[in-house]
Amino acid sequence: MLQDRSSVRTAILLLSGLFLGFAMFANLPQLNQGFLVGDQAVYYAMAQSLAYDGDLEYTTRDLIRYENDFWAGPNGIFLKRVVRDGREHLYYAKSFAFALFAAPFVRVFGPNGPLVFHAFLLFLLLMMGWSYFALSNSPGLSFLRTATFLGASVACVYAFWITPEFFNLFLVFAVLFLWLYKKRAAENPLPEGVTAGPLRRVLCSGASDYLAAVAAGIVIFSKPTNVLLTVPLFLATWLTAKKFWKAVALGLATTFVVAAFFAANWAWTGKWNYQGGERKSFVHHFPLETHDVTFDNAAESNSMTTDGYVGRTALPVKEAIRIGAWNFFFYFFGRFTGVAWYFFPTLIFLFLFFRGRKNLDQWLILGAALAQILVYIVMMPDNYGGGGGSLANRYFMNIYPLFLFLPAAAIKKREIIVPWVMAIFFLAPILVTPLQTSASSSIHAKKFPFTLLPVEYTLINDLPTNTTPTAKRQQWGHPLKQDQFLYFLDDNYHAKHPHEDGWWTWGDKKADMVLRTAFPVKEVVVHLLNNPRSGNEITVTLDGQTQTIVLENQQRGILRFTPGDGFRVKHSHQYRFKVRAAKGSIPYHEIRTSDEKRHLGVFFELEVIPK
Repeated sequence: MLQDRSSVRTAILLLSGLFLGFAMFANLPQLNQGFLVGDQAVYYAMAQSLAYDGDLEYTTRDLIRYENDFWAGPNGIFLKRVVRDGREHLYYAKSFAFALFAAPFVRVFGPNGPLVFHAFLLFLLLMMGWSYFALSNSPGLSFLRTATFLGASVACVYAFWITPEFFNLFLVFAVLFLWLYKKRAAENPLPEGVTAGPLRRVLCSGASDYLAAVAAGIVIFSKPTNVLLTVPLFLATWLTAKKFWKAVALGLATTFVVAAFFAANWAWTGKWNYQGGERKSFVHHFPLETHDVTFDNAAESNSMTTDGYVGRTALPVKEAIRIGAWNFFFYFFGRFTGVAWYFFPTLIFLFLFFRGRKNLDQWLILGAALAQILVYIVMMPDNYGGGGGSLANRYFMNIYPLFLFLPAAAIKKREIIVPWVMAIFFLAPILVTPLQTSASSSIHAKKFPFTLLPVEYTLINDLPTNTTPTAKRQQWGHPLKQDQFLYFLDDNYHAKHPHEDGWWTWGDKKADMVLRTAFPVKEVVVHLLNNPRSGNEITVTLDGQTQTIVLENQQRGILRFTPGDGFRVKHSHQYRFKVRAAKGSIPYHEIRTSDEKRHLGVFFELEVIPK
């Protein structure tokens, strides 16, 4: 099986066909319960607007059309206000590249359209990867490397998302394939007497570089930081092929495509920057949903302009170096964003690169990948992973293909097996339930083995756990304290009751949290209240210090901690905080007069004393 080219083509058709069948016939609105997570709402609404109205303007008609498919409304939608010809207009405030290509599919297949589009991208991607690696490997191993690249990582899960991540991955993949195929083909010529087909002749010609330049222009408009990922194409043409003027021509071709897309954005919206100006995101309430809900007064809206973004996130040099070093570590090994767990094939490709022979093209690819990573962790130190609704690190999706093309093309079986072993341990729940995991992108990270991994403190306000309202920036005190917060990292707690100033842990499970303060802490006093169980051992850990206390039936207790500075980000201090009761209790089942049906562990209140 998979020993000849025909069987591999059949496998690719079957695999792509299976996803196409899901994409065409799945009841996506019901599977998503009428709610699109992350940035999916804005991209689907944008694709609808392009498909039916041929524009990017947000109107009441757009909102009605969207809610006809996803009735929870376009939660998380990004809009910007522009005054044109004396009238106020609202436009979608994201790059329209993905929506433009998905729009015809939305017109034909409705809410299933973007996934049908992804099914075709999946087929082309598998064909490109197989064709490239088959130049110097068996058909079966060539197919398996490409399938492993997608399937043994969360990259394949983003094929289920109505966002540009899979689209961008495909475009970067296409740029690399169109650029490098001819070089690998020259190293592995056809047997004597065998004539190249028309497709191979195109791929081995200089025209393929210009096709790569076009794809580069689209992916740069889709996400401008992708410009770094396309630099190897131009530099290699100049430095390796010694064709300076061709490199210039390729750069001009890419620039023309980028300029054409920005010009179209200007024509549609009156602005070239789709993320600047008066830009907001909206949740639960949306402009124009009624005659009196506007861009200015819609509840639960947030200003999201990129104007002045670098200045807002900039850190002093020493602080930037320290946070940058931590972010580089978290980027690869963090619990929620770590490349090592969610894109493990990357480490295999890096190992193969450093072990094997290297040429200038490969060094350029590695340099582009590392430069892009540094851009994210330096320029977006508090959000390099793509925001709280993301699964793993969605911004890495653009970078991921570079690592596939980084090592030499020769493949061995163990290079295929090891990533799948890692996927069994880390990704199996994600890969088996992609829609459920996407809807709750932190659910997998609340279980072993992810609970052993370091938490990305630098992303504290954008962790996936924050999509649960009762887990993010929890406050206490009368009035509520504005300089200290709790962030819950799991589900082992009960939401704070309006008449309580603390939290109950869930049964005998350990509640894992981060305590964040806006000041250095002298002492933390933990006030405890036991459930109805006697002889209950309570264990509390703060900033690496662990204390225990045994409490009797509904007995109170106090534990005092003297922490250090914790993890510092700007003026905030963060401390890992864990609470666990050895015995849980459901009073409703145990006390005749009780109507308390919650599974109680231990109740805790915090008293934080500044230095």
